[in-house]
Amino acid sequence: MCGIFGQFRQDGIVDTSNLLCHFTSLLHHRGPDGGAYWTQGSFFLGHRRLSIIDLAQGQQPMATSDGQLVVTFNGEIYNYIELREELIKLGHTFNTASDTEVLLHGYREWGVALPKRLMGMFAFAIADRKKQELFLARDRFGEKPLLYLDTPEGVTFASELRALINLPNLSKKIDEEALAHYLCLNYVPHDRTLIQDIKKLLPASWRLYSQAKVQEGIYWTPSQNITSPQLSQEINTIDDAITQLQDKLDQSVNISLRSDVPIALFLSGGIDSSVVAESAVRQGHLTQAYCLDFREASFSEWDKAQAVAKHLDIPLQRVFLSSQVLNDFFTIVGHLDDPLADSSALAVWTIARETAQKYKVVISGDGGDELFAGYLTYQATILHKLFISQLPLGIRRGIKTLADQLPNSDSKVSIAYKLMRFLRAADLPSSQAHFTWNGTWLPEEAASLVQNPIIQKLAISSMADIAARHKLDDQPSLFSLQSADVRDYLPNDILTKVDRMTMAFGLEARAPLLVPIIAEFALSLPDHLKTKLQGKPKRILRELANRIYGKQIASAKKQGFSIPIHQWLRKPGRELTETLLSKESLTSIGLFNVDAVIQAKDRHMKGQELLGFELWGLMVFVAWYQLRVSSPAIPRVSNPESTSLVKLDFG
Repeated sequence: MCGIFGQFRQDGIVDTSNLLCHFTSLLHHRGPDGGAYWTQGSFFLGHRRLSIIDLAQGQQPMATSDGQLVVTFNGEIYNYIELREELIKLGHTFNTASDTEVLLHGYREWGVALPKRLMGMFAFAIADRKKQELFLARDRFGEKPLLYLDTPEGVTFASELRALINLPNLSKKIDEEALAHYLCLNYVPHDRTLIQDIKKLLPASWRLYSQAKVQEGIYWTPSQNITSPQLSQEINTIDDAITQLQDKLDQSVNISLRSDVPIALFLSGGIDSSVVAESAVRQGHLTQAYCLDFREASFSEWDKAQAVAKHLDIPLQRVFLSSQVLNDFFTIVGHLDDPLADSSALAVWTIARETAQKYKVVISGDGGDELFAGYLTYQATILHKLFISQLPLGIRRGIKTLADQLPNSDSKVSIAYKLMRFLRAADLPSSQAHFTWNGTWLPEEAASLVQNPIIQKLAISSMADIAARHKLDDQPSLFSLQSADVRDYLPNDILTKVDRMTMAFGLEARAPLLVPIIAEFALSLPDHLKTKLQGKPKRILRELANRIYGKQIASAKKQGFSIPIHQWLRKPGRELTETLLSKESLTSIGLFNVDAVIQAKDRHMKGQELLGFELWGLMVFVAWYQLRVSSPAIPRVSNPESTSLVKLDFG
């Protein structure tokens, strides 16, 4: 796991000052073990290293023996040993035991077809000095970030926005469509960022830059790589499915936990992390587990985590999260980077900080909810599709008003709160309502918060736009909803949160569920093996957990990593909330309908509505704007020595 930065000038020579070295060094937290750069002619490649595999010889940027290809790489290639053996048989000679060198020889052998052969999490750039080309690629699920800025002169790329936003001549204009979506979702979907000219390389995609043109491609999507939402007749019972799942899980855990350093586990006591933990412990990969806990009883999962750790006989460290984490608010927002307003980032930040004191690598159960239909949102959409959407629009609008009559509760996602979230989307088509379950402001609410009529219009159409982009009709299938979440919610919320919060402390997070053999298997399962309108979701994983641990884990309610955000903003975080959402603060940005935002804030503070998640998104945006846009730190041009980067020369 590392931080990468680079530039390719299609019009000539890259900047020969030390500015590009400085931008690379802004990613020091992602790679505290060392840094280096290589530059020649139209190329600059920079790298900050977190050493996990081949600790002695894995320095980057790395070049082929003849110096033609040079790579800078962030991530891990889980199947690098198998690919290395295949390439050796094809005549390639290796000088290291690192997964990085596999990328160089693999690109020489397979070209742009390389990424689809890779199993792992990755974002990398390969410079071809002979052809004067730059190749960028990103992993299937978007575990590793890669942002880029295209200009008439060429392209500049980086692992994080912080390394791009102060580029000379960059306009820091806010992307209007991105802001509209952010207000409704608390994250920016698809390939956009909140800065108009900076884009995200999509998961499972690549771009090839030459002196004359830019080519691009997508090498994996659920719809392209899974022939049917229903698996073939070989799986027609839950026993068949569990047998195959256990085998595939063991394969994935074994290959994805290759490392030259010890590995820890984020253990919530939930189903996903628990089944991953059992496979990892059985195969001898784990030495320690960490569990996040709360003083607020309704948020605690400590008892379940203890039961799992006891069953597996592994040490479990308890890490408490309290409202004191709000003291780190601006630092956390700085690391969230784009930004992302998932309040559970506070939880990941806290447990990652503790874990990183002893470990460089941690595993989690991320991806299980999207792949095995674990979110209650899937059941909500099924219910909406079968019943609510069939009612006349007038009745549905009447049902929507019932949401305002439900009682408030600060406890962890109460039944009343879930019902309120469900009812408020009653007048939307099922395909659009699905994205509101995990969202924040409804489209018309988001529109009321901004001044610009263009952004208002974009907010109104935001849910329709995202449903259309994923080609969802008004009666979406479970498979199509999962596919949409795998392509948008998973990479742009869940995995972004995990990457930014763990890498803030130089900690590599791996998700063994996010490999093709599991993803394609899980998404292809018949609906009845995933979830049903009646019964608990994530059926196949739940049954596997039941066979391993019994009902205490398998039958437990899904809780997730949510925090007491409603209560915290009213009490310990009140001063922070009032300051960020003050008239002065909002007016200085010039985007918001100040009165509407303040009225919403006041309703929450008085206990009239539960708007913690919604206000949190506004607070994160305001803080991010202050940090990155209105008063960003001006990069200091210095000597290469002061950037802690070693200059490499490949002849």
